[in-house]
Amino acid sequence: MNMSLPSSGESTLSGPQRRSLLLVMLFAPSHPLSLETLAAATRASLEDTLRDIGCLKDELNHIHRLHLVSDSDSRYYLKGTVLNKRICLIEGMRRAIRLCPEKITDEFTGWLENSLQRLPPALQLPANRIDDTVDELSRLLKPNNAGADKLFLGLFLRVLLIECAEQQHPDFNQHQLKWLTQKHEQQIVARLFSDWPLPQAELYALTLLVSLSNTPHHLHSSSDSDGRLNRAVEQVVHRFEGLASMAFRQHEMLVSQLFSHLSAALERCHFQVGIDSSLQEEVEEKYPRLLRTTRAAVLPLEAEYRIRFSREEMGLIAVIFGAWLMQESDIQEKQLLILTRSQGVQEKKLELQIRELTLLPLNIRFQSVEDFQSAGAPKNTRLVITTFALPLPLFSPPLVHVRLPLGQAQQQRIRQLLEN
Repeated sequence: MNMSLPSSGESTLSGPQRRSLLLVMLFAPSHPLSLETLAAATRASLEDTLRDIGCLKDELNHIHRLHLVSDSDSRYYLKGTVLNKRICLIEGMRRAIRLCPEKITDEFTGWLENSLQRLPPALQLPANRIDDTVDELSRLLKPNNAGADKLFLGLFLRVLLIECAEQQHPDFNQHQLKWLTQKHEQQIVARLFSDWPLPQAELYALTLLVSLSNTPHHLHSSSDSDGRLNRAVEQVVHRFEGLASMAFRQHEMLVSQLFSHLSAALERCHFQVGIDSSLQEEVEEKYPRLLRTTRAAVLPLEAEYRIRFSREEMGLIAVIFGAWLMQESDIQEKQLLILTRSQGVQEKKLELQIRELTLLPLNIRFQSVEDFQSAGAPKNTRLVITTFALPLPLFSPPLVHVRLPLGQAQQQRIRQLLEN
């Protein structure tokens, strides 16, 4: 591999491609990874590589609870549990194969082959034996992408053999073991690897690999665990409809989307895998009632599975319900105007109380009383709310004069104007 440092701008890889390749390189066995090595592999400048490493540090810490650190010789490595590293490798390698398969084949495969040649004889399995297992294991993955799946599984199983030689096995708690044992894939995995020199912990890890790599569909799932989840999702939708006093017309399509989403969310929850939380603050601030209704609808499912979804997971489930509410109602965000003289604490309190009134998305804007009286409300404003007594301009949307805190009659009036 060429270790010369490229000039800035010479890399043909995008930022996501570079970072996905860097992540997989962290799992390269017995290969010292300095900043210069990482930069040369991605053909990026040292400055870009440092920025990529900074982004990776944040992602690894938030999503996988891993730490990307450097030793006294400035060589980078991952610090964390074997289980968290293994889950990170599953997701990271699949992403890298999707974004830059040629680089993975060219760079990573060579490093693996060098390490495989130094394995103890019991772990030096013939290539055709590994390939036969890959063929059978790939049939368990849905939706099936034969080429990418086989490349991923072939590389992953070779990393597994190298880590077995180093006695690097994942540890599972009792809750996780019970979760994996009840999966129908567990028996298939045990059969496929019955003649491999693997401890039981690795069979559980391979069952987890299949679960994390699958995207199930509720109509095409026949296992007991999928049937249980399907019934639970149906109940979640029915509870949401009852709490929201409405019914989804495309009930089956919503159940299908939630089934796929919650299947993955349950895996993440059981194994403490995080998710991107960029939408969380907006969901909590702008859709408090939708989030509260979603939490109440999902609560019995959490009790059944003995888990608790994170704030981020609950926010994503709320977003799914919110999107279907908008689709079912064929609506866009309602434009609402709050008149103010200071845009201070009172106005923010009024905004929060209004957002608690409806599940529908609201675009709430503030306008000074003076501007409203001289220029009127912005185009497409549905409702104007004010705590000040004032004369209306010549043309104005419906205007409601309120006092804080909002009384029951005022709440009903505002909700009626927004939803009708």
